[in-house]
Amino acid sequence: MQAAAERDVVVTGLGAVCALGDDCSELWAAIAGRRTGISPIRRFDTDGFSVRIGAMVERSADPQPATRELTGQLCRRFATKALREALTAAGLTGSALDGTRVALVVGTGIADPDALVHSIAEDLADGLDLTGPRLTVSTACSSSTAAIGFARDLLAMNAADVVVAGGTDVLTPEVFAGFHALGVLSASPCAPFSFPAGTTLGEGAGFVVLERHGHAAQRGAMIIAHLAGYGLSADGWHETSPDPMGSGVERAIGAALRDGHVAADSVGYVNVHGSGTEANDRSEWLGVQRALGLHARTIPVSSTKAALGHAQGAAGVLETIATLLSLQHGSVPPTLHFTQGRPHSPPDPVSEPQPRRATWGHALKLNSAFGGSNASLLLSRDCPARAPAPRRSVFVLGIGEVGPGGFGPRAFPDVSEHDLARPRHVQPFDIEAIVPGADPRGLDPASRFLTAAAAMALADAGIVIRGSLRDRAGLIVGQLRGSAASIDAFQRSIDARGLDGLSPTAFARIVLNAAAGFCSKLLSLRGPLSAVTTGAGSSLAAVVMAAELLATRDDADLIVGGGCDEHVPESPDGAESTDEGAACIVLASEDGRRISSSSSPVWLSGWALAGPGLLAEAVARATADLSLASCVEVFRADGMPGGGGASGAIAMAAAARSIRRGATEHALVTSATGHSMCAAVLLSAFRSAA
Repeated sequence: MQAAAERDVVVTGLGAVCALGDDCSELWAAIAGRRTGISPIRRFDTDGFSVRIGAMVERSADPQPATRELTGQLCRRFATKALREALTAAGLTGSALDGTRVALVVGTGIADPDALVHSIAEDLADGLDLTGPRLTVSTACSSSTAAIGFARDLLAMNAADVVVAGGTDVLTPEVFAGFHALGVLSASPCAPFSFPAGTTLGEGAGFVVLERHGHAAQRGAMIIAHLAGYGLSADGWHETSPDPMGSGVERAIGAALRDGHVAADSVGYVNVHGSGTEANDRSEWLGVQRALGLHARTIPVSSTKAALGHAQGAAGVLETIATLLSLQHGSVPPTLHFTQGRPHSPPDPVSEPQPRRATWGHALKLNSAFGGSNASLLLSRDCPARAPAPRRSVFVLGIGEVGPGGFGPRAFPDVSEHDLARPRHVQPFDIEAIVPGADPRGLDPASRFLTAAAAMALADAGIVIRGSLRDRAGLIVGQLRGSAASIDAFQRSIDARGLDGLSPTAFARIVLNAAAGFCSKLLSLRGPLSAVTTGAGSSLAAVVMAAELLATRDDADLIVGGGCDEHVPESPDGAESTDEGAACIVLASEDGRRISSSSSPVWLSGWALAGPGLLAEAVARATADLSLASCVEVFRADGMPGGGGASGAIAMAAAARSIRRGATEHALVTSATGHSMCAAVLLSAFRSAA
């Protein structure tokens, strides 16, 4: 087994670009000065819409044509500035910065329509010579919150000494029109928990620098706070609407508290997602009460979206930074524009316009998103020193694949890449025969492939998701891109009816995590939920993150890790054409293994991530002292038929099958494609764990 996980992680630097200012000092001055960043939108035309406001960066600048090219430029410009500020604040510049040991985790939604999502992280890291692993999390509005949580895991697995985590997003005409079509925007600046109901969209970027406490202390860094814990969960409810009872939020909070070993009645402040919509505010407050009990009614619970706007994928990190700045200034931030509380709202939303003088030992930061992806962070002023936690064993229990060749081992035929006549598309199949009740009319191809593969993997493991297991079973998906079919449907609706007549259904499905959201709902996987991308081979990174979650936490017993792809013959984003399909692996802890009827579990004896071009390092850490002799069979995701985001999971499936049939004692799975990271996973026959 790998070394015990060091979980004592601290924040040592902050950087922000948002509607309230171009750095953290301007951000705090605006909050302290009772200012909002919401104003009339000038960058693009809002004629034809009933809403004309947003929280825009550089809102006083002359209007600019809101081109797709500008969107990508702004996304990177915001992020670069925030990244530089965070690193400078942490004292990590010049000779103090060892780029090979600095990782970057970026959370973002629909950031650059002309590029693959993971390219933003690669460009940012290349620009600042950060050559550690680059991971992109794309779960819509909870992206950057989840990114901060995953950064903690990268430190625990020793993938880096420093991780810069956060997010970036830009308010585009398409995103504005999409939220408008959903009917959730307010014509006046948003007033969370008050009137009128509705949200105000924003944009920006923010990053925090995270280190193990010992590393930060050794170099004399100023410690802003401890990231004591984090939690992820799925609503398993609806693609755009939250679970009305708030149970998903409750599970995310509970997971963060358990991760941090903090009691619910020790929480002194909650910075909620607080989007301002009727459905979100009500369900979120119910979730907070369910998690914290009566204690929730005795503490301040506020939303900073009335000042920052809803910055989409960057919302979580900007609101985290506002919370940490308030900690430094001995206060809690207010909920602006609050006049009268709506039913089912917190009794103390910090309704005064300026920050309230207050101290707290532990605070929660919450965010929720399309697809039912919830994320929470537990931030602490001080945190008792904890010994590194022993790792739990992790097993592969089930395998499921769907591809051009059908199902199972034949799903992705191993044919020459030069064979132009080879099948690239999945043949039509009856999803209801695999998942009873799954309406194929409501699923795009990526969602259909992923759900079928995950269901077959669970069946292969002999596991039925029901009862309390639903809350302890999760899903982490690696993808190259979102559904091409849904993106095409969204664009066709704009071409046919204009921005003010676009399809809200198609809009909700263009986010990268849409397939994961559908799959979690249909299979009742309500534990940790996320969608990540590192380019081709993304699903191996997803498997590694799932394994790390199971090894170091106790809020999940099993997680389905995998990937899915749709065939795109002509790729405008520069990616190679891939085969359609999906591959999923059921991973489980020892507790999860006991509920499986599988007679041939495979042990995950090691895993590691390293920066691009550093595959040898990843392999060395994943294999530890095991000699790579003839008893080790190597499966390279880069050479797997199918390619794309699912190739890592396809390689995992092939490796697990090889061990199952006794062809090898150990199997090494690797991925080294692209410029995000290298990944290595070592599988072993279960008897070798004795």
